Amino acid sequence: MFYYLKLKKILIKLITFWLPKKYRKNTRNFLFYFSLKNFLKFKKQNYHIIPLGNNCLPRVLMTTINLKPRKIYGEKTYPFDLCLFQDITKIIEIIENDFNNFFDGLEYKNNKWINEYTKSYYPHDNMLTLNEFKKRYKKRIINFKNTLNSNKKIYFIYSNFEKKLLKQDILNLFNVLQTKTNNFKLIIISNYQLENINNENIIQITENFKIQHNNWVELMTNEYKNQNNDYTKFAENIYKKIINYLTC
Repeated sequence: MFYYLKLKKILIKLITFWLPKKYRKNTRNFLFYFSLKNFLKFKKQNYHIIPLGNNCLPRVLMTTINLKPRKIYGEKTYPFDLCLFQDITKIIEIIENDFNNFFDGLEYKNNKWINEYTKSYYPHDNMLTLNEFKKRYKKRIINFKNTLNSNKKIYFIYSNFEKKLLKQDILNLFNVLQTKTNNFKLIIISNYQLENINNENIIQITENFKIQHNNWVELMTNEYKNQNNDYTKFAENIYKKIINYLTC
């Protein structure tokens, strides 16, 4: 499998090198990852997955285990997908305020966009101008709001393996989401179980995990199917624990 996928990627690069840069990446991803089987699967999928941070782990993880569609299948990007929020209370505040304060405190510092007010960092957007940044995230905010109005069930996913979560913060997050939509569940992925959360719509999934490498995304996504590491094992374990919840 490794050699087949490696050769496939090389051939795709050879036949697409002439494309303008703004089209090249998406075209290559489509040619490499597209599967008719997955296309039909996601077409029938009766739920949406919306990552809520605290970093890009929920987005990468759900895509890796093939429960959340890739962009090539028409999946939208949401505002918390590809950034880092250090404080869950700021995520709660932003959702509660309908993202009206999302850009408060935004500034370009040390070659990246950061927001001191919301305690957030945007490592994937460092090449954008301020207008480009706002345009990108306004679109993602619209995607978020539009999905809230979907007839499909929504699974919000928040993970944090860096600091201990507080029960009240999780309940506050759930309560705020409940004011925006009513057909949803909140999934919390962390390394310990919060006690006495008596709410069947809050699902806790625990796993002993820690990000230790800068290239963890590459190690987890394992695009050549030749890896067997802590990240791929973590992804497999989460799949086994989460899959049954997504059908109820």
